[in-house]
Amino acid sequence: MIRQLPKIALLVGALAVAGQASAHGGGGPGVLGAVLGGAVVGAVVTSALAPREVVVQQPVYAAPPPPVYVAPPPPVYYAPQPVVYAQPVYAPPPPPRYYGPPHGYYGRPGW
Repeated sequence: MIRQLPKIALLVGALAVAGQASAHGGGGPGVLGAVLGGAVVGAVVTSALAPREVVVQQPVYAAPPPPVYVAPPPPVYYAPQPVVYAQPVYAPPPPPRYYGPPHGYYGRPGW
């Protein structure tokens, strides 16, 4: 209804300007007002009856981008550090162990 208010106001204004038509005046403002009023009324009626074009934007499907394969960087190989084993210095074998009584503790036999 609110959308129709400007059309109704234009119709009432056109009818007010048209005034009364006189049959013996032979033209003039009455005829001009009637023609303008008829044009306005016709425009209002046709615009009210005409189907309105409603444009609804359809959702657009956007496909996801294809997966991007990124190759891993090539492996980095480091040369192994040289391993140096220290050779043991040759040492003579230790003297044999003596497991008897301590030397000189008992002394010589006294008989």
